[in-house]
Amino acid sequence: MERPNDRWLRWIGIPLIVLLANVIYLKEYHDNPVLYTGWVFIGMAYVTLAWEGSVSWVGFVRKQFPDARNAFRRIVITFTGYILLAIVCQSLFIFLTDLSGLAIIPITARVYQAYIGIGIFCSLMLGTTYEIIYYLHQYRLAVAEAEAVQKSRIQGQFDSLKNQVNPHFLFNSLNSLSALISEDKQQANKFLEEMSSVYRYLLQSNDRKVVTLQTEINFVHSFFYLLKVRYGRAIELQISIEPCLMDCYLPPFSLQTLIENAIRYNVIMVDRPLHITLYAESAGKPDSISLRISNNIQRKTLQVNKEAGSLTQLSERFTLLRLPRPVITDDGRQFSVQVPLIAKGADFLVNLP
Repeated sequence: MERPNDRWLRWIGIPLIVLLANVIYLKEYHDNPVLYTGWVFIGMAYVTLAWEGSVSWVGFVRKQFPDARNAFRRIVITFTGYILLAIVCQSLFIFLTDLSGLAIIPITARVYQAYIGIGIFCSLMLGTTYEIIYYLHQYRLAVAEAEAVQKSRIQGQFDSLKNQVNPHFLFNSLNSLSALISEDKQQANKFLEEMSSVYRYLLQSNDRKVVTLQTEINFVHSFFYLLKVRYGRAIELQISIEPCLMDCYLPPFSLQTLIENAIRYNVIMVDRPLHITLYAESAGKPDSISLRISNNIQRKTLQVNKEAGSLTQLSERFTLLRLPRPVITDDGRQFSVQVPLIAKGADFLVNLP
C-alpha cells in the first residue's frame, strides 16, 4: 500500500499538537523558557514517533482490507487501533516521565486520564484527516479511471465499427461467397449463415465488457469457418478446452484479435500451413486460469502494415478492466499469447469497472 503523502500535514500537525499541549501546562513551567523549550523538543520527538506508529497502522490495515466493500470494517479496525495506540503511548510516556524524574507535576490517576483523553482526541482527529485525504484520493482515481474507461469504450466502439465494415475482410468474404454460389450453393448457404453469425456477434457484443468463453468460442467457430473457406488446408485451428471452463469470462473479440494477428504476420500456404492452437491451462488455483493461443512462426518477408496495433490495444483493454496483461512468448518457432480468464462467480464480475 502506497504511503500517504502527508508531509505538509506533519509539518503543521506535529508542532501544533506539541505547542498546544505544552501551553496547557505553562503555569507548571513557572514561566521558565528553558524548561518550556526543553519539553517542546521532548514532545516533538514523542509525537513524531507516535505519529509514525499511527501511519504504519493505517498502511497495515489498508493493505489487509483494500476492497471497497470492506470499507466499514477497515474504518472500525483503524480507529480502534488509534484508540489503543493512544492509550498505550500516553500511558508509557507518563510512566517513563515519572520514572525518570522529569515530571513537573505530581503523577496521579487524574493526570493519566487527562493525558490519555488528549491522546485519544488527537488520534481521532488525525485519523479523520487521513480518511478524508484517502477518500479524496480514491475519488480522484475513480474519476480518472472512469474517464479512461469511457475513452476506451468510445475507441472500442469505433474500432469495432471499423471491423464490421473492414473492406478487406468484407471484400474477401464476398469474393469467397461469390465463388461458392457458382460452385456449391449448399456450401454458399452455409457460408452466408456463418458470415451472418459473425456480424451478429460484432453488433451484439459491441457494448459488452466481458462475455463467456463459450460465447467467444462459438463466434470463433463461425469466424474461422470463413477463413477456412478462403485458405483451405493452408490454415488449421485446434481447440482444446474442458467444458467446465466454458463458463469463464474474457473481453469480447479477444480470440478474434489473436487469430487475426497470427494471420497478419505469417505466411499461409498449402505446403506451409499455419497451425493455430487454442487451449486453457491452470496454475492449480481457481483464480489463475488462463487461455493460451499459439501458432507456428513463418514470418512474412514483406513489411506488414501495423495499423491498429491489435495486441497493444488488447493489452490496454485488459489493463482498463484491471486484469493482468496478456503475456507474449516468442521462441523463434512458436508464438503464443496467454490471456487470463475470469472464473464464474469471481468478485471481479461484481465490481466490474
